[in-house]
Amino acid sequence: MRQRAMKINKIIDLTYQMQEGMITFAYWHPPFLIKKVGRQEVEGRETKWISFGSHTGTHTDAPLHFIKNGKTIPDIPLTKLVGKVAIADFTKLKENEFVTKDMLKRIKITKKMIFKFGWGEYWNKKKFYRGYPFFSKEAAEYLVDKKIELLAMDSPSPDDSRIKLSKGVIGTDLDSPIHKVFLKAGVVLVEYLANLDKVKDYDGWVIVAAPLKIRSADGSPARVFIFNYL
Repeated sequence: MRQRAMKINKIIDLTYQMQEGMITFAYWHPPFLIKKVGRQEVEGRETKWISFGSHTGTHTDAPLHFIKNGKTIPDIPLTKLVGKVAIADFTKLKENEFVTKDMLKRIKITKKMIFKFGWGEYWNKKKFYRGYPFFSKEAAEYLVDKKIELLAMDSPSPDDSRIKLSKGVIGTDLDSPIHKVFLKAGVVLVEYLANLDKVKDYDGWVIVAAPLKIRSADGSPARVFIFNYL
């Protein structure tokens, strides 16, 4: 008996548009720049020169981001970037409140997870980098123990924003400890998801997170979307 072909029912784009003036995390992150270098009226075609940092906008982190000699973006198996995904609604968390192990024990953990914090409300504002919910170390270790392989979120980081990246912190164990728990375990991090407010039904989705295949990259902007079937 011939199997009926599955048709895509709905697609939701979870990617912010890259453009000049968009926010970046820190002083060492270059701004997004775009310039026309091929002109229709002169060269007979339009071509643009584009410059951006590896963690600009909606993006994927590879282990090399924080783990010395860690794997790069091209090293990430495509199977980690595509597949069924569970979406967890944590929009009731308050500012600076963290996800705990006990909270995670109440939900289904799958290999690929999206955490919805409702933080897209602050996109492209200074507030985006302040006060967002984050993960406790115990919660991060619990997810690693559960063999999670991709963790996506609509916030800028799984780490506490109150940790000030001063000279005495940068490069030490105090700097981004939750990133290190996940990346050391090979968990792919996808940050700055857009449009999660458009997701009302949390079951039956497939995620595609497609970073640019840049040699030696510690991270890369990614086109991220979810879809489901009829």
